[in-house]
Amino acid sequence: MSGKNCEVLLTGDSSGQMYNLAVWDPDTGTFLSSFKGGSSAPHTCTFVGNDYILSAPPEKPLLNAWQINRNEQMSLRMFTPGKVNAMTTSPRGHYILIAVQEQISVYQMSTGRLWCVVSSHYQPVTCLTFTSDGSHFISAGADGQVLCWSLATVLSRRTLPGLPSGQVGKPEPKWSWREHALPVTDIAITAGGLQGKVFSVSQDQTCKAYCIVSGQILLSVAFKIGLTAVTTSINCDLVCVGAENGDIFQLSLRSPPRTVAVTSENMGESSTLKGHKSAITALSLSLDGSQLASGSSDKSVKLWHMKSGQCVRTIEHKGAITCLQYLIPPPGLLAAGGGPPSSGSSWQPARKLVPLLKGSDPNEAFKVNLLSKEDKAIERYQSRQDEVLPSQMQESTSNPENEGKLKELMEINHELYTFSLKHILQKSV
Repeated sequence: MSGKNCEVLLTGDSSGQMYNLAVWDPDTGTFLSSFKGGSSAPHTCTFVGNDYILSAPPEKPLLNAWQINRNEQMSLRMFTPGKVNAMTTSPRGHYILIAVQEQISVYQMSTGRLWCVVSSHYQPVTCLTFTSDGSHFISAGADGQVLCWSLATVLSRRTLPGLPSGQVGKPEPKWSWREHALPVTDIAITAGGLQGKVFSVSQDQTCKAYCIVSGQILLSVAFKIGLTAVTTSINCDLVCVGAENGDIFQLSLRSPPRTVAVTSENMGESSTLKGHKSAITALSLSLDGSQLASGSSDKSVKLWHMKSGQCVRTIEHKGAITCLQYLIPPPGLLAAGGGPPSSGSSWQPARKLVPLLKGSDPNEAFKVNLLSKEDKAIERYQSRQDEVLPSQMQESTSNPENEGKLKELMEINHELYTFSLKHILQKSV
């Protein structure tokens, strides 16, 4: 990783021949590290805090799991209800959402408990993502729906203010956007929590923007070809959209149109990047917006300089690109594969992964396992205390001096009681 750029590029392809996921330096194209074992399905690669990476294989009902500083998969077996269509975790890694067909299962990461299953899509879910503050999550499906869910409503076991009592245990989405006529292929959400904007693209050749606060549709841009991927800049002034023919369209939002529904030709400052030979599968913008990474089913990742619109580097892969993401490397990421302590191989995760449970009892008491590095020290202290206290009590009761003092105190208390009682009765008379 070069000194001028603090970001790395995470990629994955469908072949899994050389690795499942790879980490690259986007400035030089240098291979940095890899995570081995099988391949990952699209829209399933996610981070559990800064400690683990999870993904789902294309055809198996289980998860791939890596400790972030190890390139070999963990021996932990995390089974799912079925083949995973999409998956994401909350920003702090407390919850994981797993979409199997049209159902979304919500698991608690600390216990593996299945907290809730929501189902408002009537065709398979294709995309899942959380808002930056973790308060809401967005789901999109092959039915053309884009749904916004409140995590508090989904997890609640009692009636929340402003919600009907019958909604407990059967959560409904906060907003339902049904403007797409064909399957939604990708979604993106800007930073800002509830103030963020949701962007979706579909095979119906449109890109749409929504407001989480009001639930209104803000913009609908029509193109001449089906759309397959979308990403936005961190300050929400640029949207990049990938198409089925390999083209990438740039839409500037610095001077948005006055009407909601427009065509791509009427967007003003817009341009097209050409270079891929087949459909775009993933897009990701760097934090400063100076670089765009695009992945395609033509087995290549291209890095674009945004100001000039030129492709500055191509990274070849063995299969169609399924994962592509710019990220600031968490501690321990670049030590994957094990190295000397100076490289970060001594880093240890702050949490522990547990298997996912198959079901849960709604009447079961809420439990949380607390893990601490001081568990053994506390046990030793408690065991010594249990050994010492009985002996101290036995010595105190068997000492004749203590018995004499105890009898003396009892006599004094009895005399004080009779004296006070006598004077109180005299005064009352």
